[in-house]
Amino acid sequence: MSDNAQQPINFQAIWESLEWHDDTQLVAIQKRLKLRAQQYAAPIKERITPEDVENILSFRLGEEHYGVDVMLVRSVRPVTKITRVPGTPAFYRGVINVRGQILTVLDLRLFFEVNANDTQPPEELIIVRAIGLEMGLLAHHINGVVSLPHNAIQSPGDTRFARGVTADRLVLLNIGQIFESERLIIGGAEE
Repeated sequence: MSDNAQQPINFQAIWESLEWHDDTQLVAIQKRLKLRAQQYAAPIKERITPEDVENILSFRLGEEHYGVDVMLVRSVRPVTKITRVPGTPAFYRGVINVRGQILTVLDLRLFFEVNANDTQPPEELIIVRAIGLEMGLLAHHINGVVSLPHNAIQSPGDTRFARGVTADRLVLLNIGQIFESERLIIGGAEE
């Protein structure tokens, strides 16, 4: 044959050089294929999209755990000097100056009439804004932002100031309802 003529391809020699005829290789391939078949046959897990969750700022006040929609949170800061305002209900802890703006500070324990006999005063202030009002909420500890699936939030029943509760007793506050309460109006009706 001439030098330019091509030799026929020996596929058997190539196959044997890959060593795929080895039984351990064959068993490994079969296991891998079986695993893939099981994965393809498994039901599709429910995927959670950003529309299916609520981002909540979780915090502790006394023994209770509360949550506020992060879209309502303007800032979180340490509590500085709160100036008491005479003639206001006890749940109004006073006012505070935040970057030149005077804000009311609300103690939810006293507003909800929950036992406030703790030895450590709240150290955090959550500035929230809803229905055109801005106010500070006291907190002992900021837990952080959590993403809660809608199906993890249960109805709070006929509780006016909560819009939901989770299985681990995180109360999701309805800030709009709190801010619309007549109790916040000095001289308003008591509920």
